[in-house]
Amino acid sequence: MSGMSNNSVISCLYPNKCAVCDEIIREGNVFCEYCGRVINNIDYRNWCVKCGLPKDVCRCKIREFRFSGIVAAYINSGAAQKAYYSYKIGRREELAPFFAKKAANAVKTVFGDLHFDAVISVPNSKSGLLRRGFDHGGKIAAGLSDILGLPYLRGVLKVKPFKSKQHKSSFADRLENVRGKYYTVKRLNIKRVLLFDDIYTTCATLDECAKELMFAGVGEIYCAAVLSTSRKKKQTGVNNGN
Repeated sequence: MSGMSNNSVISCLYPNKCAVCDEIIREGNVFCEYCGRVINNIDYRNWCVKCGLPKDVCRCKIREFRFSGIVAAYINSGAAQKAYYSYKIGRREELAPFFAKKAANAVKTVFGDLHFDAVISVPNSKSGLLRRGFDHGGKIAAGLSDILGLPYLRGVLKVKPFKSKQHKSSFADRLENVRGKYYTVKRLNIKRVLLFDDIYTTCATLDECAKELMFAGVGEIYCAAVLSTSRKKKQTGVNNGN
């Protein structure tokens, strides 16, 4: 292998693979051609940016949130779900900048006329950090803050141990599980923050964190995520493709 650069040697030994199907792809790409076409991007024209769901299943009339708006990069299904879980569960940490970029693009598209003072992320529990071995949400939030040119207020929010896992709980149980579980460690007194969580379903976690941030002196909270989970059977508000 004389004459090959170090990068070429590494590429031969550890080829870049599609985050969805593991097909070998060019360095710098995240998806193969097929998976890039079928990934579920959100069509924000058909999306409620207050509750973060398709307009035909909007929850705004039946539930009031403490945050002022929410946006996600992808629907939590299909190729997007597989790609994100290859990062979160499969520990493909090199994908963090990609998801940070996609979350930043969503924020710019929907909230581009707003000025944010900082990025704050929903904290991982100690058991979650031990189980996964890295702060998956924090890595993306840090990248998001860099792209948007905002300070990242790491560790402002803390979380107490959970008795049960949120993703395995019913809607009512999710609301109860998070009540009183999050808290802030200092007074903030800032106008507007962008609160990041990797995935939202009921928004119970984000709403509880928003409440605590308001108690700490934040005037207004907007939220961003990588994946949005919709409970409807037929998904509208979706665009296929890059």
